[in-house]
Amino acid sequence: MRTITLGTSDTLQLPLRQSVRAFVPERSMPAPAHDRRPVVMHFTYSIGGGGAEAMLMNLAESLDPAQFRSVVVAINAKPWKHQLNRLHEAGVDVHDLESTTYLNPRTLARLHAVLRAERPDIVQTWTHHADLVGGWAAWLAGVRHIAWSIHCREIHRNPGDSDNKMAFFRRALAFSSRFIPQRIISCSATAIEDHAAVGYPRERMRWIPNGINAERFVPDTDAGLDTRAELKLPANAPVIGYVGRFHEMKDLATFLRAAAILQTRVPEAHFVFCGGVEVELGEVERELLAQLPQRQQVRFDSFRADPWRLYPALSVFSLSSRTEACPMTIMEAMSCGVPCVTTNVGDCARLLEGVGRVVPMHDASALAAAWEQTLQLDAPVREEIARQSRQRVLEKFTIAHAAQQYAETYAQLLEVKS
Repeated sequence: MRTITLGTSDTLQLPLRQSVRAFVPERSMPAPAHDRRPVVMHFTYSIGGGGAEAMLMNLAESLDPAQFRSVVVAINAKPWKHQLNRLHEAGVDVHDLESTTYLNPRTLARLHAVLRAERPDIVQTWTHHADLVGGWAAWLAGVRHIAWSIHCREIHRNPGDSDNKMAFFRRALAFSSRFIPQRIISCSATAIEDHAAVGYPRERMRWIPNGINAERFVPDTDAGLDTRAELKLPANAPVIGYVGRFHEMKDLATFLRAAAILQTRVPEAHFVFCGGVEVELGEVERELLAQLPQRQQVRFDSFRADPWRLYPALSVFSLSSRTEACPMTIMEAMSCGVPCVTTNVGDCARLLEGVGRVVPMHDASALAAAWEQTLQLDAPVREEIARQSRQRVLEKFTIAHAAQQYAETYAQLLEVKS
């Protein structure tokens, strides 16, 4: 029986077959030897919970299976059963490392075992931590076609990370970006400039906007009414909605301040926060929530398996973020024909391009005013906004369009001699 060895001071030897089967479902074992398709291995922390993960899911489902065999390796996939089912139904092999951290000897040993077993032609990593850890692991395992991804403008700090640790992490990313990845795919044009400024090689970066399944996210009046009934929202009430993580970069404090302003002007306004529950809000956000004139008109809905049924229930979709890259939630709302109001961060204005409203970040008064103005639009204007929004998604932001660009990039990598 073969063994695997990590090239560190702590040598770990695990039986290869036993180590893989311990954390990989039988259906996710490597393909038969006669399968000659190039293997694209995606390495990520999770398969749910954020925009990067949603894009990974869409891409893995959409890459032509006749051209590539897709494999997903996640640090922790178990909490996302719906996403696991989607990947399995799409014929995507999934390896769950069943861990909670990247830099754990057991996690690294398992990752090394999967790399040895799958022998990927290309490794695509997702988000900064996966780029650094997965990129080095793939490079040390002999993989020479490596692609990183950029899905945030900032290099985010995890809870408990010190300033020194973050400084080292940023330097390590900038240094490694010059020779580990052959390509660095950014979902955001703005984020390319941010990363070039901290040392990423501009010549290796390519802008590929995110893409959504526009056949799933469609205008659907019946779905909207059903969702309103499910959430106990009045059928004709104005509803402002948010979809996303409860992360500090989303600046939900500004959203809640704007909500208080709007409810003084439009007392019947309701709000829906999808992506978490109330206890996940920060202390400041909970205090602002308690101060709303109509607190009972706020609903919380954790991550849904069917977000395409939520958007049609909204009168306005909105983001109050202090930073964004290329938020898929805006694309999803546009595809469902929902008017959007967002702060002017990242590629948000580029996505809307005149079919929604853009306001300065941290400006609750401007945000509330934009909501109110959007709610006051008459039916013909709203219908035209819905038509233009969906058409823009169909022309530029479908997953089919994005997957084609990823496939082109992968094909180009395979033509480069290692």
